[in-house]
Amino acid sequence: KADPGWKYCHSLVEGDTNTIVCNFCGKITKGGITRAKQHLIGKSGNVAACKKTPPNVIEELKEYMATKKSGTTYSTSGSGNMANIRDFEFGEPIGCDGSEEDEFADSCNAAASAKTKCGTKKGPMDKFCKNPENAINRRKMEMLRQMNIRESMDKNEVLKVHQHIARFWYQAGLSFNLIKLKSFENMVAAIGQYGPHLPIPSYHDIRVPLLKKEVEYTENLMKGHREQWVKYGCTIMSDAWTDRKQRCIINFLINSQVGIMFLKFVDGFDFVKTGEKLFELLDAIVEEVGEENVVQVVTDNGSNYVLAGKLLEEKRKHIYWTPGAAHCIDLMLEDIGKLPLI
Repeated sequence: KADPGWKYCHSLVEGDTNTIVCNFCGKITKGGITRAKQHLIGKSGNVAACKKTPPNVIEELKEYMATKKSGTTYSTSGSGNMANIRDFEFGEPIGCDGSEEDEFADSCNAAASAKTKCGTKKGPMDKFCKNPENAINRRKMEMLRQMNIRESMDKNEVLKVHQHIARFWYQAGLSFNLIKLKSFENMVAAIGQYGPHLPIPSYHDIRVPLLKKEVEYTENLMKGHREQWVKYGCTIMSDAWTDRKQRCIINFLINSQVGIMFLKFVDGFDFVKTGEKLFELLDAIVEEVGEENVVQVVTDNGSNYVLAGKLLEEKRKHIYWTPGAAHCIDLMLEDIGKLPLI
């Protein structure tokens, strides 16, 4: 990590160069070392400024960024993109750090604008030089320019591909909302970058090894959350709802400085009947997360939850029970609706 910005910040999770923690104020930024340096020097627009950065550090980083901007050029074809090869599975850079993100984005812009003047030349190494995220960003930039005759003719080919995607959607009985998932967009981009003759994963692949890798990937993502629970504390949030089969499901989520993490769901049929039973459930969740890590527990404002919250506060003195604002407002509006018209 040659970038001097790494002297004044560090990765939230080992090996993750995208989520960065400031050494001076502890603020967590996303966007690599470039965004972290903007936070350190107080550059407005993209991120809040650090109020604890020493003046000499600000000058050092400003000088480095100015030198980097004026003295570095990047090629937009051939081997120039090799520094940006990424692991498709986890989206992590190989052989480069976050300080090159903006420069690479500039090279993508230059390539997109040059495409209107001459055709794109592709070689056998091209499919290794772009990742799905860059392909998506480039496609969005190209959508802003006027289509030429060739591209308008390709619309029929696009419709054919879309029809195949739709047919798979209908046969699998998938929810239409899944089309909005970022992971679906990344999947399509990755397939496009690989090109033709992509081998389809087998039943065994999708069921065993790929599933294990995804579980490991998710656990690594959550490791950063758990570390922040110990450092800054967290809030346990419960959300009870009823599914189509009239089963009571209680979701438990953990909110911390890094964001919200889904912990687990519980069949609440045996718990929602009394406040004492709910208390047993909440107490078990607190024990699972770690009492020393929990600041407060947020639940609905029903009478059974109120009792459970009071019992929890009596047992665990430093934990606060808080009724959820949304449920409180909902009850207020229901009471207002019962008022007679004047």
